[in-house]
Amino acid sequence: MCSAEDPHLAAFEEHRGLLTGVAYRMLGSVSDAEDMVQETWLRWAGTDETEIRTARSWLVTIVSRLCLDRLKSARVQREQYYGTWLPEPLIAAAPSGSPSDQVDESVSIALLLVLEKLSPVERAGFLLHEVFGHTFEQVAEILGKPAATCRKLVSRARARVRSEKPRFTVTNHEHEALLSRFMEACRVGEMEPLMGLLGQDAALYSDGGGKVSAVPKVLIGRESIARFFISISRQGGPARGFYETSPATFNGAPGLLIHVDGKPVTALSLEVMEGKISKIFAHRNPDKLQGFMQAAAGS
Repeated sequence: MCSAEDPHLAAFEEHRGLLTGVAYRMLGSVSDAEDMVQETWLRWAGTDETEIRTARSWLVTIVSRLCLDRLKSARVQREQYYGTWLPEPLIAAAPSGSPSDQVDESVSIALLLVLEKLSPVERAGFLLHEVFGHTFEQVAEILGKPAATCRKLVSRARARVRSEKPRFTVTNHEHEALLSRFMEACRVGEMEPLMGLLGQDAALYSDGGGKVSAVPKVLIGRESIARFFISISRQGGPARGFYETSPATFNGAPGLLIHVDGKPVTALSLEVMEGKISKIFAHRNPDKLQGFMQAAAGS
């Protein structure tokens, strides 16, 4: 490994955050993203930097192409995944608490689920152009396709995303308030207050990965969702054991961790539209909760 003073390493570290951001949005997996960034480093370490025009462009190109290759196998694995698949939570520092702090939609669970419906090149093109600001010529160079082709695929991807994920301006404060009201309504266990927080076509996504109990399919409709959470509450909560909750920030927005015997068993987050809960995401797969345990151990 190079020393901290090595300019070759310093050039890579300068762009590590960008590379991780590209890889995570491409793959929806923190562990896979870290693997791709590490592979990018190995290739960078074996290059002659003097032969590269700009480190940033070279590194983004390499990590994007590695992610495209990984996506091909990942799509097959997700087709065979038991129950509902959700992206691995991307854990961030706690929000600053300012009511004006905006949710980062570019890493939202809702957006990542829409991106799963795109082809790998559409996903890459959309992210590179719409999120990271690359020109169509730059996207074309990264993807190895004509600029006109990239313009068309990005246009298709943008239309798909906008049709399935309308944009709403929601602050962290609004997210926190609605999540708090939702949890309190679940504890009280009354249908009407709970249904009043949910949109008419609200959906519950619960990812257990076949390792823990979870709703096997996406549950649609505010009445069905309200009945489900009231039933859980009346049974005594998660795992029918003593549980506690704590705030957490992941995927660009406030969320909630549910603990049983001090161990996180569910990471809960929301999508909010027009002041109502439109989607609830419940991460239950213990493999996808490892990051929360590591963060707690390191705090």
